[in-house]
Amino acid sequence: MPRRIRSLLNTLSEQVTAHVHQSEAIAGRTNLLALNATIEAARAGDAGRGFTVVAQEVKSLAGLARASSASFRDQVLTYLHQGAMIADELAKDMEGGRLTDLAQSIADTLARTLFDRSIDVRMLATDHSIAEALLVEHATPRIDARALDRLRALLGCSPYFLNAFIVNGDGEVAACAHENAAVRGVNFKEYGQFQRALGAPPEVLWMTDEVWENPWSNGRKVLVYVAPVRLEGATIGVCYLEFDFEGQTEAIMRVVNKAGALCVASIVDHKNRVVATTGSYAYHLQHPHAAAGSSLRYASSDGLNVAQASVVSAHGISGLDLRCIIEEHVATDQEIVAAVTRTTAL
Repeated sequence: MPRRIRSLLNTLSEQVTAHVHQSEAIAGRTNLLALNATIEAARAGDAGRGFTVVAQEVKSLAGLARASSASFRDQVLTYLHQGAMIADELAKDMEGGRLTDLAQSIADTLARTLFDRSIDVRMLATDHSIAEALLVEHATPRIDARALDRLRALLGCSPYFLNAFIVNGDGEVAACAHENAAVRGVNFKEYGQFQRALGAPPEVLWMTDEVWENPWSNGRKVLVYVAPVRLEGATIGVCYLEFDFEGQTEAIMRVVNKAGALCVASIVDHKNRVVATTGSYAYHLQHPHAAAGSSLRYASSDGLNVAQASVVSAHGISGLDLRCIIEEHVATDQEIVAAVTRTTAL
């Protein structure tokens, strides 16, 4: 509604300006006629003196009409301009507040979800059965079975847990929740995430890095959480939790459907690349409306509103720096004017 009011006021300003220009043109022509009449009266001599007085009066009235028209234009245009500015601010307050609240809500929900996964992987890494399974020289089928039961129990907690497995100090998968998972044959010794987890200082209990397409999970966009498995102060392996980032963010961002069919929500990384979206953006495409910085942002242009919020956590999710961007496509000023004109014509 504020956008329609603003567009209507702008249209009125244009119409007032046009009418004033027309009035000034009429006054100008009247003034020219008065001037011509004065010249003709002068040629007529004494016989035209009375008409000279009339011509002068007409000329004076034309000047007054022009001044009055200009004054009316300036005053009305000032009021209309002020009204349009108020309507514009109202539109920004209403639309911007709603959109930024929605972006922040999605960002906060995602932040909590991501941090909760760190709790899951830490609990897994401190489970006694997991540590037992990594002590290869003491492992037995019964010990391995207990570790597998623990891994599978975690997977059952959420449909967004794709896999859970443990890797020993040599980079070999010691136990994997999915028996047929392709990752079982991978050696992680040369992988950076494994090396960082294996060499992490005691105060580091977990980590994750970036959203990526996992070839071992049919190209799903995932986050892999890792936690060092420690026994008596020594790191004996690494616990892995593969989280379906793609599926979870889709579920979280469904709330934009309630905001309207013309809203698109996206999650971008620290390089402004799209890692999840409800729209048609390709994975890792540079988002056209991403803005640097972590503060809450809102921008509006003709036909488009954009809000951005950072995915932050009081507990810290290092290495991600994700942001939620919501685009709302609205009617342009031209479309609103056209709609108002059609309604008036009816």
